Amino acid sequence: MDNYLKPYGDIELQRRMVSDRYRTDAFAAAIRECVQPGDRVMDVGTGTGILAMLAARAGAESVCAVDITDIAEVAKYLIEVNDLSGRIQVLQEAADEVHLDHEVDLIVSEWLGHAAFAEGMLHAVLQARRNNLAATGRMMPSHVRVLLAPLDDPILYRNEGPGFWRTPVHGIDLSALQDVELAQGRPLQIRIEPAALLAPGQILLELDLLTTNMEDICFEGQFSFLPNRDGVLNGFGLWFEAQLSPSIELDTGPHSPETHWSQTYVAFKPQSIRAGEQLDVNVRFAYDSNPIDVQRAVDLSLAIADTELNYSID
Repeated sequence: MDNYLKPYGDIELQRRMVSDRYRTDAFAAAIRECVQPGDRVMDVGTGTGILAMLAARAGAESVCAVDITDIAEVAKYLIEVNDLSGRIQVLQEAADEVHLDHEVDLIVSEWLGHAAFAEGMLHAVLQARRNNLAATGRMMPSHVRVLLAPLDDPILYRNEGPGFWRTPVHGIDLSALQDVELAQGRPLQIRIEPAALLAPGQILLELDLLTTNMEDICFEGQFSFLPNRDGVLNGFGLWFEAQLSPSIELDTGPHSPETHWSQTYVAFKPQSIRAGEQLDVNVRFAYDSNPIDVQRAVDLSLAIADTELNYSID
């Protein structure tokens, strides 16, 4: 048994996702709410097949579980162990190339990555939708929002960011490297404490998965934040909210339970902020859909007055 499963997929990665109880419990509850008796369901990027099996147990007439990687063999085995082989078909194929011989009523997919889109899988989900979803079909998630907020977290900036260089090391001045690291625009996936927020997050982008196209994953404009306290702006946080079903929302923000996504932290050149004084931030946000890239990324640009920094979130 162990020898059979050993070659297939990154099980440690699957464990980190499935053991994220907030994530898995939210999808399970949404599936119970959304799946109707007799539904035909497609699970894009099935992994271990857990969402496909939950859909079958929720009353789906049939489920097509698709995954291009060898983890599909693991899903087949686990589906058999759970006595669901008669209702779930596993296809080890590229989801964007699958054309089923019937339309489906619901597409389920946990395609979400950092800043929602950095996983690089949404293009396959949308193509599967075009190829297989019935005109009255539904998507899970149905909507996804990306939020942005300014931060004041001196400990995070110093311990995990470019603020480290401001303190001499054995008497050696390395402070010039602070600006070098800022210019490199490296994001960090880390838990952001709610107290670090200088203002509530604002929705940077919101997509309806029934109608959206890849070209819609972009935003360019200005946000105006009203800081709720005096402080020092030294970074920004990004996270996402996914509407899984009418009553189930998966919120990965600082005020919600911790998930394996955490939040996305980007450092910014420190500057003093006064409570109630408007903070204008120019933002560009775009999904890098270059097909030659195996790992696609989200490109983010933030500018305040004459300071602009660019980041690549993958």
